[in-house]
Amino acid sequence: MAKKVITKKARVSIIKKRWYTVQAPKIFNNVVFGETLAAEPESLTGRGIKTNLSSVIRSVKKQNMEVRFKITEVQGNICMTELMSMEILPPHVKRIVKRAKKRVDDSFIVTTKDDVKVRLKPMILVKDNVQHSLLTSLRFIARDYFAKVAQETNFNEFVNIILMGDIYKDLKAELKKVYPVSGIEMRAFVRE
Repeated sequence: MAKKVITKKARVSIIKKRWYTVQAPKIFNNVVFGETLAAEPESLTGRGIKTNLSSVIRSVKKQNMEVRFKITEVQGNICMTELMSMEILPPHVKRIVKRAKKRVDDSFIVTTKDDVKVRLKPMILVKDNVQHSLLTSLRFIARDYFAKVAQETNFNEFVNIILMGDIYKDLKAELKKVYPVSGIEMRAFVRE
């Protein structure tokens, strides 16, 4: 058996990668919540990052929500991001719905004051078995209410209102005129 003769040495090219810190947008007080690895800073632009909301706002109460950010620009070693979506994790949705008899889901697009389109997916929970027509009227009242609030606020304020939960108290009072509801949650919030 003949031996192989190696005439050229194979060149191994090694690209050094660096760690870049990821910073939340101004809505979340520019909190640094993670790091990402890249060879060149240009490759980071447009990259999506998914994390738990509790790691961004430092509150254990919001550990049931998942947030997605998109890197918009890189300044030195820091990646600036913008909010793309928020979503309640499926196990938490099951836990919430377990206590209710009826669940009303909806999905629609609203436009904020600064012309940002947002897809909202609210979930309304009712404790009793009620007629379908009542559930439909609850859905339409909620849709109109969210559209009205979105038109009056800009994107950052709208996100803040949804996170703090102030909007749900006022909506619950509106829906009570038709039928009392046990709970309202924003199942998903997606920037279009």
